[in-house]
Order: sequence, then C-alpha cells, then structure tokens
Amino acid sequence: VEQELLRTGRRCFVVLEKGEITGLVTPHEIKQIDRAKWPFTTLNDIMRPLEDLRAVTPEASLTSALELMSRYDLNQLPVISNGHLAGVLSRAEILSYLQTHAEFRG
Repeated sequence: VEQELLRTGRRCFVVLEKGEITGLVTPHEIKQIDRAKWPFTTLNDIMRPLEDLRAVTPEASLTSALELMSRYDLNQLPVISNGHLAGVLSRAEILSYLQTHAEFRG
C-alpha cells in the first residue's frame, strides 16, 4: 500500500473480496501500524470494514456528501450503489468541483 500511495498519490484504497467491497484503507489506518510490523500486516488487519464506513449513494448531492465528511472528519467517502462500490469521493475533489462550478456561474 505504501508503494501505491507514493506512486499514485491516492489517499484511499478499497479492499475487495470476490468482487465485493469489504473495507477501505487510508493513510490514517496505515500510520496506526508500527513500520516494523508492515511485512506481517494484511489489509484485512487494518481496513475499516464496510459496515463501519460512512457512505453515500450516487443520488446524494455533493453538498450532503461534504456535510457528512465535515461532520465525521472524513477525507474520503465511498459511493455505494446496490451494495457495490460505484466510486470514492474526496473532500478535495468536491471542493475543487464546487469552486470551478461557482467560477463559471459568475
């Protein structure tokens, strides 16, 4: 995961098992593990399980997603549709979109 973080700059990794989302790993979870234990730690050991995740549906407004992120101090928010991962929203992406949208609306 560390290599992927550094290579891609992504801040959120979805954990899948047999094509189904089972959890999420972010830098927060990774930092909780002593570096010496990394070779022996699995994603299942550190992921936030699906049932513990805050999520939105594709129909949710960006404003409600941002409010949820603010309320629970989240930087990423999974988008779940019919029990399947449709995507992951980031706080930075939402704010960037809203800023661009506001610029073009004048």
